[in-house]
Amino acid sequence: METIRFGRTAYLVEQVKESDASLLAVRFVLHGPRGRRYLLVPDTRRPDRLVAIAPMTHFSRFRPTPFGGVWFAAEKKLMIAPPDA
Repeated sequence: METIRFGRTAYLVEQVKESDASLLAVRFVLHGPRGRRYLLVPDTRRPDRLVAIAPMTHFSRFRPTPFGGVWFAAEKKLMIAPPDA
């Protein structure tokens, strides 16, 4: 599996195959070292960029992601996009 490093933490990257049954257009899933998952979905303002969201659970309505304000890009592989691009 591919990994991406954000700060001192390495996340495993899982690419999601296209599915028409999904409500969200999830492209990648990031698996954190503590077992948390973050979904990468296209941004509403810039569809060429991806943003991370945390899935809702039965015990937590909203959980902020450690990637606040960070865009991701998927060209040949997943990478953190520069802010001015």
